[in-house]
Amino acid sequence: MIFWLKKQWKRYKDNYHKKKELSQENFRIMSLEIRRIAEVSSKLFFENPEYQERIQRIYKEMDQLDTLVDKKSFSRLPNEKKEELKKSLLVSRDELLKSIQSAPCPTDRRQ
Repeated sequence: MIFWLKKQWKRYKDNYHKKKELSQENFRIMSLEIRRIAEVSSKLFFENPEYQERIQRIYKEMDQLDTLVDKKSFSRLPNEKKEELKKSLLVSRDELLKSIQSAPCPTDRRQ
């Protein structure tokens, strides 16, 4: 009986954490974070028009994500779809961070 209760408690905790991880608020936070990183990145590569187009596309996608998250239908999406979306957002964030790290120095002089 005790083992069964422990198992049920563990399952409940796992489901609770997964639900919280895939919540609408968490997706809003990730969207805002990616938007801020994109803003910094656009300032670093302001002379590159192709990169600026990419940043504008990211802004549009984050706007679409915000719109999707605000709808009731988002809560009805299967967890698998939400997990895929989360992974995609994490990959996008990592790529933006890598691009920021690869930015050239603004000056040749040593500080």
